[in-house]
Amino acid sequence: MDRINRNDPCPCGSGKKYKKCCLVGPPPLIPDPDDVLQIHAQALKSMGDQNWQEAISLFRSIEHRIADRLALFQQLGACFDAAEDFLRAAEYYEKALAVDSSNRSNRFQLNYRLGVARACGNRFEEAQEAFRTCLSFLEPGEASVSENLKNLIDTLEAMKLGEAPPHLMLVNVLLQRAMSDMEDERYEQAAERLERLTALDGENATIFYNLGVVYTFLKKEPEAMLQYERALQLNPYYVQAWYNMGQICLIKNKDYSRALSCFDRALALRPDYVGAHHQRGVAWELIGDYSRALECWRKTLELDPQNELAKSNIERVNQAISHSFAETITRKDPINE
Repeated sequence: MDRINRNDPCPCGSGKKYKKCCLVGPPPLIPDPDDVLQIHAQALKSMGDQNWQEAISLFRSIEHRIADRLALFQQLGACFDAAEDFLRAAEYYEKALAVDSSNRSNRFQLNYRLGVARACGNRFEEAQEAFRTCLSFLEPGEASVSENLKNLIDTLEAMKLGEAPPHLMLVNVLLQRAMSDMEDERYEQAAERLERLTALDGENATIFYNLGVVYTFLKKEPEAMLQYERALQLNPYYVQAWYNMGQICLIKNKDYSRALSCFDRALALRPDYVGAHHQRGVAWELIGDYSRALECWRKTLELDPQNELAKSNIERVNQAISHSFAETITRKDPINE
C-alpha cells in the first residue's frame, strides 16, 4: 500500500484524519447498540446465504456505528469479492489493513486477498505490491508458499507486458469458484459463471469441459455434448471429455456404436483407463456381442482386480450364456421332443 500521511483521511472510512484515528490505534471497543447487533446478525445471515448485495447493504448501514471495524471491513471485502466487484473489495481490504496492525497471519491473508482482487481488477502493479508484502511475512520454512507468490508476481509481470492474456488471473479465479460451486452442487450458479468465462477466454478447453460436466448434472445432455465437443475441438487429447461423451451416448442416447467410438478414443489416449474398459464392455453387451463384453471386463479386472462390478457382470453374462446353451441342447434332445 502507498504510505498514508498523517493529515490524510483515514482509510478506515471514519471521516477523521489518519493522525487522529488509526495512527494512534483504534478506539476502545464500546458495546454495540442492540439495533447494530441485529443488523450485523442479519447481514451475516445474508452473507451465509450468498445474498451478497443484501449483505453489503446491511453491513454498510452500520459501517460507522459498529465497534469491530476490522471484522466489518473484512466482511465487506469478502462480499464485494464474491460479487465480483473486485476494486471495491480491494478498497475494503485496504481499510482492514489500516486497522489491523499486529496480527501477522491475518495481515498475510488480507494482503493475499488484496493482491488477487487488484489482479482481477487489472491493477497489476498494485497486485504485485500486495504479493510482495505477503513475501515479507513468510518464515524460512515456507518455501512452497514463497514459490507460489513469486510465480504470481511473474505472471502479473507477463500480463503487464502483454506476454500473457490480460484476463488470466480473473479467469483462473472464476474457474476455481465455478469448481467450488460444483463441489457444493450449485450447478445453476456454476453454469452461469462458466458461461461468462467462455466470453472471457474462448480458447480454454477446461472451461468448456467443466461446462459440459455441469450440464450433465443438470440433465441437459444435448448442451453437455456440445460443450464436450467444443473442448475436444480445442484439445483433442482431453481423455475425460471423450469418456463423458461416451457415457451420454451409452446411457441417455442409447447410441451404442458412438459410445464405443468415444470409449475407444479415450483408451487410445489412456490405455489403462479402467472406467472406459468397463463401459465399453457394457456397450458391447447391449449390442449383443457377449464375447467382446467379457473381454472388456476381463481387461477391467486385469487393471483393477477388486472391481466388483466387472466381476458381477462376468458372472451374470457367463450364467446367461450357459443357460442359453442349456436351452439349445434341450431343444435338440430327441428324448424331450
